[in-house]
Amino acid sequence: MNNLVWSFLLLALCAAVPQRASGQFYQYTDDRGNVVISDHPPQGRDAKEKQLRDDGISWSSRGEADIPASAKGQPPAGEMNGKPDLSAVTVVMYRTSWCGYCKQAASYVRSLGARLVEYDIDKDPDRKAEMKQKSGGSTGVPLLDTDGTIIRGYAPQAIRAAMEKSAAR
Repeated sequence: MNNLVWSFLLLALCAAVPQRASGQFYQYTDDRGNVVISDHPPQGRDAKEKQLRDDGISWSSRGEADIPASAKGQPPAGEMNGKPDLSAVTVVMYRTSWCGYCKQAASYVRSLGARLVEYDIDKDPDRKAEMKQKSGGSTGVPLLDTDGTIIRGYAPQAIRAAMEKSAAR
């Protein structure tokens, strides 16, 4: 019972913290070759630090392939009305039915026009094992996979960045 009270208090505290319009995240490749995006730098790994701003992504480790076409003064491939066309992007999400962040992530992906494939890991042990492999053993939800870019948790900026990267391919 005590754990339940602490869990509720932690959830209430997290809900009270406002989401920032900009943020910083880190991109790295794990031991299995998956691209992982996280809001915390990885221990002992070479990660690209990225800063999100209202006008897009600022890439701190710039290589020509890392700079979005819009930052080079060119419209990105598949862009419609100044915004990328994300309708061809498929996002796979591992979730549970009771997770509020899973519901928010699903709603956000759909609002951007992408296809969403959802797997409830409480109901499908094979998908739970698949998720654990992609996440490096973690069972935290939601876990999103966009063309091999793995996003842990509900991180709207990282989700959109991964979807735009997928759409540009």
